Amino acid sequence: MKELRERYAACQKCSKCLHKVKVFGCGNLTASIAIIGDSPGKDEVATTTPFVGEAGKLLDGILAAIDLVRDDLFFTNAMLCRTDDKNRMPTVTEYSNCRDRLFQELTIVRPRYALLLGNTAIRSVMGSENYKMSETHGKWFTHLNEPCYFYFSIYHPSWILQASTDSETKMRKKIMWDDIRKWRDDMKSFNENMKFNQEKNETK
Repeated sequence: MKELRERYAACQKCSKCLHKVKVFGCGNLTASIAIIGDSPGKDEVATTTPFVGEAGKLLDGILAAIDLVRDDLFFTNAMLCRTDDKNRMPTVTEYSNCRDRLFQELTIVRPRYALLLGNTAIRSVMGSENYKMSETHGKWFTHLNEPCYFYFSIYHPSWILQASTDSETKMRKKIMWDDIRKWRDDMKSFNENMKFNQEKNETK
């Protein structure tokens, strides 16, 4: 991971990205679960740590509700840099530029599962812009090769924070909870019914 950080520390592929601070993945390097977000926010840029802002705190609560804690997980983003002060949606070129770095991080960790938070995360992982969160949330996606085979898509926690009314917030929380509960239950079923290599987090 140190070598990867050194390799991308001066990356300038995305000329339109305002912030040049790099926010690399961090956490448990032998985690069976990786959490992949969209782009770093201002708090993440300030601390060079993924998911430490308001949305990150909400995510901590969501994960705690299914008995997952930060120490057991690996956190990263599809984008290494913040796009601008308004966190605009990255372009196809931008998240494509960052895709190799993302998969190199995952190759180091070799998680069994990855949770994709938001449009940019799933588009980056699947290598296509033809994915919409309204259609992909609550669903599994697979790659038939390493570093990770099983990906689950949900809305980014910021989606809840952006709700304009109490009723909308309640509705979005329900959608998020239904998706998270499905993810938890499916992983439990997978773990019970598939043989895994415990050292490499991969199927035999």
